Amino acid sequence: GVPVNSRVSSKIQQLLNTLKRPKRPPLKEFFVDDFEELLEVQQPDPNQPKPEGNPSNVLKGEPLGVVTNWPPSLLAALQRWGTTQPKAPCLTALDTTGKAVYTLTYGR
Repeated sequence: GVPVNSRVSSKIQQLLNTLKRPKRPPLKEFFVDDFEELLEVQQPDPNQPKPEGNPSNVLKGEPLGVVTNWPPSLLAALQRWGTTQPKAPCLTALDTTGKAVYTLTYGR
């Protein structure tokens, strides 16, 4: 005979019911079967503008000099430059007239 408080018991039961519910919805709710759409071939829009001018070609320039202390990647080079040159501009956005609108600087 230990007296049980029914109010505490109902709160515990409510907590257990909450914990029993799945935390994420089943995957079938996220899955959309678009296989039929993939089989359809989309026709190009006849009103779409056609490209003008000559096709671009890749130009080969002179080879870069070999330097032994170059970083292995562009990301590593940007990280090195940003730590050695704080507050230096790294990116500038221009408007249609060619004037600098925004300048992004490195930070520590």
